[in-house]
Amino acid sequence: MKLLHTSDWHVGKQIRGNSRAAEHRAVLAEMVQVAEREQVDLVVVAGDLWDTAAPTPEAEAIVYDTLLAFAEVAPQVAVVAGNHDNARKLHALAPLFQRARVHVVSEPARPDDGGVRQFTAADGTPVNLALLPFVSQRGIVRSEQLMQGQGFEHALLYAQRLTAVVHMLTASFHAEAANVLVAHAYVAGGTVGGGERAAHLVQEYAIQSTAFPATAGYVALGHLHRAQQLAGASAIHYCGSPLQLDFGEVAQRKQVNVVQLQPGLPAKVTAVPLAAGRELCVHHGTVQQLRESVPDDDAWLRLVVREPRRAGLGDEVRAMFGERAVDVVVEPAAGGAGPVVARRQGRTPHELFHEYLELQGVDDPRLGLLFAQLLDADADADANANVEWVGG
Repeated sequence: MKLLHTSDWHVGKQIRGNSRAAEHRAVLAEMVQVAEREQVDLVVVAGDLWDTAAPTPEAEAIVYDTLLAFAEVAPQVAVVAGNHDNARKLHALAPLFQRARVHVVSEPARPDDGGVRQFTAADGTPVNLALLPFVSQRGIVRSEQLMQGQGFEHALLYAQRLTAVVHMLTASFHAEAANVLVAHAYVAGGTVGGGERAAHLVQEYAIQSTAFPATAGYVALGHLHRAQQLAGASAIHYCGSPLQLDFGEVAQRKQVNVVQLQPGLPAKVTAVPLAAGRELCVHHGTVQQLRESVPDDDAWLRLVVREPRRAGLGDEVRAMFGERAVDVVVEPAAGGAGPVVARRQGRTPHELFHEYLELQGVDDPRLGLLFAQLLDADADADANANVEWVGG
């Protein structure tokens, strides 16, 4: 049997206020084409369909349209909720999706209550499919235990209980079937992609790869945005996010995994590169260097300007590159004597302000002039106040 593994769509994700809806539509449509071309028996979406638990109607429509499109080209579609998704909303929608052959599991369920699905692939292979959505600490560790004990005790208890859930869901796996586990979880040893929610990447949320049994032919993971394989008794893979979602994901090549499974044989995993979506790029240099070196394409840009600060510098760079320049950082070139403690006694405010600008790497005469004007205005106000008091 053959499956397509995708995860971490984060539909609705913006980049510094700029919509990426068109990019999401394009890359998700590209994945549907891959599923159709490869004639997969199963599409698994391992969580984080949306970027927020309260997605916009546009973001909801993109996800729903994609799931239905997958259902038109694949006999089976399975979805688990991620930590960014609204589990209750997905639970309410699950019966509707079931009618379209999209099986949604938003909360951990027993094998006979939706946690495990069994079907036969087109080539006659029996398939066991175990589904584990994201589980919060609060959801797996009782509240009174969260209020007591040390942090490592909570982490240990979380890992133990999540491992027990995995063992329960995979108990029916056997050598005569293609066995697949889909989970949205942080597995210890995984490399962070850069755009994930940091609060759910700590050891308190970690599970060991040893929790996944050797009977699992393929473990389809979601949560980490960098595609990678983890060491373990079975084929354990994060497929990663389909778009570069944050500047922490610069230079990552995005993909989906197409997996061929036969009972008793190692999984054959093929990474299919994705071409849709705009790249995220970081460039450093002076204004002139940036003007000469930044390619004229559609990449989203973080520009680190290495010049002394001056008023309007950021606006000048943004005007040069337009809406592509979503992040402009002024980073004065290294050097100089470094910070010193200013002696204030016997020095004028002008001298102190000038020294402050030097320490901050700011070279803009207009700021000195403005400071002088403000001082004069303040002095005039004090003088008028004194005249009024004497006259009174």
